[in-house]
Order: sequence, then structure tokens, then C-alpha cells
Amino acid sequence: MSKIVFWSPLTRTTGNTHAAIAVSTLMGIEEDVNSILLHAHWKSRKIESSFTDYDQLKAMNIFENSNIGMTALSRLSESNKLLPESVRNYAKPILKQKLDIMYGTNVKTRDQFNALKETFPAVVRKAGEAYDFAIIDLPKGTENEYIREVLEDADLIICTINQEVVRLEEFFDEIEKNEIIKGKNKIIIIGDYENKSKYNLFNIKGKYKVKYPLFAIPHNYIFTDACNDGLAIDFFYKNIKADKKDYNGYFISEVRKIIKKIIEVTKVKEI
Repeated sequence: MSKIVFWSPLTRTTGNTHAAIAVSTLMGIEEDVNSILLHAHWKSRKIESSFTDYDQLKAMNIFENSNIGMTALSRLSESNKLLPESVRNYAKPILKQKLDIMYGTNVKTRDQFNALKETFPAVVRKAGEAYDFAIIDLPKGTENEYIREVLEDADLIICTINQEVVRLEEFFDEIEKNEIIKGKNKIIIIGDYENKSKYNLFNIKGKYKVKYPLFAIPHNYIFTDACNDGLAIDFFYKNIKADKKDYNGYFISEVRKIIKKIIEVTKVKEI
């Protein structure tokens, strides 16, 4: 049972959520593991709407129902009734017995969210007990206590950044000096990646003397569109056998590399 956190020390766009969606979905399709994907963002619907059309979610009143998802689990945690099976009971199955997601919070105010988020580390711990992998899309930075607590409890931290050169040095410096993640298993992902850029994986690894496993989630507008349309799973099924030289096949082959490394590092399953 492993808790895998997708996170960045920099509070800027890094492709964190799309990386978590891609990895968890392909892992559910191809590997003999069961996982849950959850997030701790306020008012973010990226994960939910990547698997179900956003308009359909609204029609189902998903974002107003306080008896589902993280809001319901928070109440259980506050009353000391939160169990590993509670997470499974409140999760939304996406790939049968392979991948579930947890709907995010539906509170309306920042004060309500601030009260609810304190229960998130407890939910993550129970999710880690209930599944082979609890995959967490965590807000960036370390300003909040609940973020620090989840990072400290993680089995693997996947740190995300893009190819914006003015941020790369700051990013790698922060990874090295951040006391919260020191000694933790870490993987670096370059999101929205362009292989033809001067700042490709080889050059980044050399220039910044990267000592952690380094991977890419290539830029792929077809995958992005699929997530926008609630069709993330369809994207992978349609392209699962695509050649590595194909636009979509290249994307999938790079995601596979990350999954292989995750399983190798966590030793949850042998590929």
C-alpha cells in the first residue's frame, strides 16, 4: 500500500493534475493494481471532469451534494468514524476494481474549505490502507499544514515542473533544500514536455545535475482535449497500441516509463 503524491514546490502551473490523471489511468488499464486518485484543491473539477463530461456532472448535482466525496469523508473523520472501507464506499469507480476517483470538496466558502482540509491527511492515510496506490494531486508549495503532513507521510513524491528555464534552477534548488521532503523517494517529471526544445531531458539532467529519476509527460493537445471532454479513458483505449513514433503513442510510452519506475520504487507489484 503506497501513497504517491504529485506535487511541486513552486506555486505555478506545472502540469501536476494532468500528470496524475495520465499515470493513474494508464496504470489502471495496464497493471494488476488497484488505485484511487484524489485531490485536495478547492473548486477544482479537473479530475472529476476528465472522466465524466462536466455538463453531465452538473446535471447530476455532483458539485452540490455534500453526502459524497471529500466533504462526506471529512465529516466521518471529524466524528472518528473514518475507516479504509469508508474511502472505498464513497469513491467513484472509473475502471472496475482498478481505478476509483474521489470527488473533491463542494463547500462554498474559503472558511469552510479551511476547516475541511485539516481532515485531508487522515483521508489519505485511510486511502493508502484501502488501495495498492493512493495517488494524490496535492496543491503546490508548503504553506499549509495539511500539505506538509501529506508530504511527510508519502511513500513517493513526484515533483513536477515544466521547461520554463527561469524556474528550473529555482525548482531543483528547492527540491534539494526542502526539509520536509529530504530523504523521501522522489521522481521528477517535466510536464507539457517538448522533446525538440533545447531544454530536453538530457540537457536538463546535465545542466542541473539531477540525481533523481527524471521523466517527461509530453505535450499532447489530444489528451488535453480528451480530459476537457471527460474522455481520458477513451484516449488511452483508442491509442494503447499506437507506435512510439506516433504522436499519441509517444505520449503513452513516456507515461509507461513513469509507471514502471513507480512500481519499481514502491515495490507494490512486480512488472
